[in-house]
Amino acid sequence: MKIMLVTSAGGHLAQLLPLDDWWRAHARSWVTFRRPEVEAALASEEVTWCYFPTTRNIPNAFKNLLLAWPTLRRFRPDVVVSVGAGVSVPFFVVAKLLQIHTVYIECFDRITMPTLSGRLCYPLSDVFCVQWEEQMRYYPDAINIGPIL
Repeated sequence: MKIMLVTSAGGHLAQLLPLDDWWRAHARSWVTFRRPEVEAALASEEVTWCYFPTTRNIPNAFKNLLLAWPTLRRFRPDVVVSVGAGVSVPFFVVAKLLQIHTVYIECFDRITMPTLSGRLCYPLSDVFCVQWEEQMRYYPDAINIGPIL
């Protein structure tokens, strides 16, 4: 299986790294921000650097939408997996257009309020996961996988 992991830096990336027993068993590619700590964490990985900042930044959302098309077509993943934030939305839109499966994991630290990216990706997700029972209130069709961290 080929996986594309799409994530913001910091805590979002930190939520995907503990899943390495799973993602290391597959061909994979990452999409994230070029930051020193990210370059160190993903030094041996294939990475496409996306445009930052993304949260409520319309010009960069558009740039990332334009980046998503050739990136997804080149790697041709079986599934796109994301924990957010804003960079997930354009990649999920293009993934749906290309009929690529999508899995979204709502953030660990947003227990009582949904994230903007989560709300936008929920209808675009083939599988939507939450980490807390309280998050099911906003995403009734989600799967509660429990805390990753």
